[in-house]
Amino acid sequence: MSNSTASVQTRLWPALKIVSWMVPLALLHGLIFLLIVPPWQHYDEPSHLSYAAQIAAEGRESLVPQSRLINLAIVDSMYRYNFYPPGEVPVIGSGTPSVGYGQWIYLPLYYGMVAELLDFVQHLPVEQQLYAARGLSLCFYVLTILVAWRVAVVMLPEQPQLQLVLPLLLLFMPTFVDIMTAVNNDVLVNFGVMVMFLGSALLIRDGLRPTGLALALLGLAVGILAKRTAVTALPILALALFWSVRRRPLPRALLLPGMLLGGVGLPAAALRLEYVEGVWQLLPRDWLMTLDQNYTSLFIDLLLRSVTDWKLSEFSDPLFLYPLVFRTVFESFWAHLAWGNVVLGTPTLITMLLIAVASLIGLLIRGWQDRRRLPLWQRRFIWLLFISVCLAWIAAILRVHPLPPLVSWFYVPRGRYIFWALLPHLWLLVWGWQGLFPARWRPQSALLLLGGAIVLSTYTWAVVLPRFYYGA
Repeated sequence: MSNSTASVQTRLWPALKIVSWMVPLALLHGLIFLLIVPPWQHYDEPSHLSYAAQIAAEGRESLVPQSRLINLAIVDSMYRYNFYPPGEVPVIGSGTPSVGYGQWIYLPLYYGMVAELLDFVQHLPVEQQLYAARGLSLCFYVLTILVAWRVAVVMLPEQPQLQLVLPLLLLFMPTFVDIMTAVNNDVLVNFGVMVMFLGSALLIRDGLRPTGLALALLGLAVGILAKRTAVTALPILALALFWSVRRRPLPRALLLPGMLLGGVGLPAAALRLEYVEGVWQLLPRDWLMTLDQNYTSLFIDLLLRSVTDWKLSEFSDPLFLYPLVFRTVFESFWAHLAWGNVVLGTPTLITMLLIAVASLIGLLIRGWQDRRRLPLWQRRFIWLLFISVCLAWIAAILRVHPLPPLVSWFYVPRGRYIFWALLPHLWLLVWGWQGLFPARWRPQSALLLLGGAIVLSTYTWAVVLPRFYYGA
């Protein structure tokens, strides 16, 4: 055996040992949630499976003939598995029965993957097809955990304990495993953006090299081709690319012009200010409207009008609207499962709120202490995580717009819309939490959070879900 081969094996062996237990643990944990939740008990699961099944049956260009048969089978299964309230019988006319909000607006990357799988099981009952599709999601859940571990290895080379704590926190987070074992295109978005974070970490640490660049670009491309939510991560990739080229700190003289360019120049390239009907309004430029019409479907013109004109709607009072959105996103981020109807309880929410507030205080303490101690590339990655969290929350809150009367109703977003930035959330949560403790106690403090996550996850699948669905 050559010295180079022995050296490679020496480097790979510790990683293989971790993979040898992390993969089975993630599979087992995900499989518990996959099996314990009855069919159709996830956000829009009937319509997601319907879209994929129709692609499998006929291809995306001719969905209509098969849609009635597929939706009939799904509605019948939903009724048999007590999806509807007691005493309610679904009304089925001569047309295609509805199975929920249509998913046709999304690009078919995720649904095409599910359709390829359904080709092999389309002769089975529709419930078994559903579980097969959930199995594909489970695979992406396991892969996402592994990628998160590699991100931690790249960015924390001298903290082997924390390299494991961070992916395990992700693994044991009940709301995350709940959505990652469902039939839902969020699964592919979360995986794709996690790969982008790995590529971004390599770019920031090593500079503009092929491996980091390929991972960052391909990861974000997968996310965007799965769901428009991933577009929010574009500035993250742009910043990582900039830092991969600019390896030294920016001169102080360039900080103010750079901030003006980002805060004024970039918005000016996308938006224009016009005086319309006696009110100054922000409007999208033509290229942004074209992008919105052809891909994002966010109704940006209506969204901007809703944000800037507070007289339009009775719901526009910011003291009512934004606290409602923040509370809904926070609660569903930590403690709402299934269709949002399975709640982990007030004690869980209060505990997570206290931990989040404590971690914010710790971030301020540790940020001041470590402002010069950490190398530049690690400080930049922490800033990248912080910016990711900010962008995720801004994008989620803006999803409440446009408000009536521009539309007939408005939707209060849920925490799953910021799961693409879950690793940054957990990273900053742990980093801030550790800032509350003396340096010698920080490793043990992270284990406290991991122990709490394990207890919460066990309580969820052993008590909360069986009691809710089976009366156990």
